[in-house]
Amino acid sequence: MVVKYFFPFFLICLFLLGCETNQTNSPIVEPNSIIPVNTESIELPSDFKAVTGQLIYLPIYSNIYHSNQRRLHNLGITVTFHNTDLENSIIIKSIEYYDTEGNLIENFLTSPVSLKPLASTNFFIPDNDTRGGIGANLLIEWVADKKVFSPIAEAIMLSTASTQGISFTTQGKVVKELRIKN
Repeated sequence: MVVKYFFPFFLICLFLLGCETNQTNSPIVEPNSIIPVNTESIELPSDFKAVTGQLIYLPIYSNIYHSNQRRLHNLGITVTFHNTDLENSIIIKSIEYYDTEGNLIENFLTSPVSLKPLASTNFFIPDNDTRGGIGANLLIEWVADKKVFSPIAEAIMLSTASTQGISFTTQGKVVKELRIKN
């Protein structure tokens, strides 16, 4: 009688142990290797004349306080930049990363990138990159050779450490308009 129940149990165990998961681990992004997706690196010609552009300040948080400011909780940061223009590309000239004290940590772009109409680009700052601190920010400079609708810059901070999940968003603020001199 025991053999009669053991064999189906054995087959089920064998089946479950033989199943393979198709999960792949996401690659760890190291500092200095941030690459915005969905963009094309370009070289601006010497005769390029910007018609419009802005400098956008985007607050981000590498970590936040908890437990009465006695401990820090690290956060992963997804930065997304949306070209809202229906017909024209824009050029992102720089994405500079500043820490809480206002010190430049890194420029994420080695050359300008073009972003097509209605396209978005994003990149990720992993939760183990805490160089920015609690008051970190990005300065994103963009230009266009035609009048375009202003893009949108956003960040999502996220942590799923332990059994806790934390997420919140921030939006960029224009801190400088490009002034065209005739």
